[in-house]
Amino acid sequence: MENKSQETQENILVAARTVFARKGFAGARMQEIADSAGINKALLHYYYKSKEKLFEQVFEEAFVKIMRPLASFFSDDLELFQKIRNICHVYQKVLLEYPFLPNFILNEVTSDPSRILNIMSKEDVLEAKNKTVKQINEAVQSGKIRAIDPQELILNIVSLSVFPFVARPIAEELLFKDVDMDELLNSRADRVADFVIQSIKI
Repeated sequence: MENKSQETQENILVAARTVFARKGFAGARMQEIADSAGINKALLHYYYKSKEKLFEQVFEEAFVKIMRPLASFFSDDLELFQKIRNICHVYQKVLLEYPFLPNFILNEVTSDPSRILNIMSKEDVLEAKNKTVKQINEAVQSGKIRAIDPQELILNIVSLSVFPFVARPIAEELLFKDVDMDELLNSRADRVADFVIQSIKI
């Protein structure tokens, strides 16, 4: 009985991720989620009393998958270039497994920024950032890398890692019509890391 309950709950979450990713919070309907999960609406409400509660769980799970690699990057004690290479690989792995994440988060980020700030606080992202900012500044001062704003460097790394997944439909049509996009994205992490490192290396 317990296994059946867990299976039902997981089916609900899978359905909710799909519907919320496609339609956002405002456009999603509990009936559509129930239909997609193969259950009736009453059973859906038994597990999740409101659309808000279900969305909160789905959104937090999604955002944590995006933020956790960034938190690890910030708090890591590794040498800077290796850290850059590591985060590129982690984002590639996460986004190949959960390709809906960037669009899902972008669709909702403007409607309630406080939700994101709360999750970032829980994951210690903001606090850990100072450690990597200091590391980047020290690399500049020691002459290892060219002068660059640490925040800009971090933004470049995340943007280059995440944007191809956001823009995949356009990229496939406009740039890579005859290319296996999965294979391209799968091999992109090292190219992104090399591009970033070469752009700052002296």
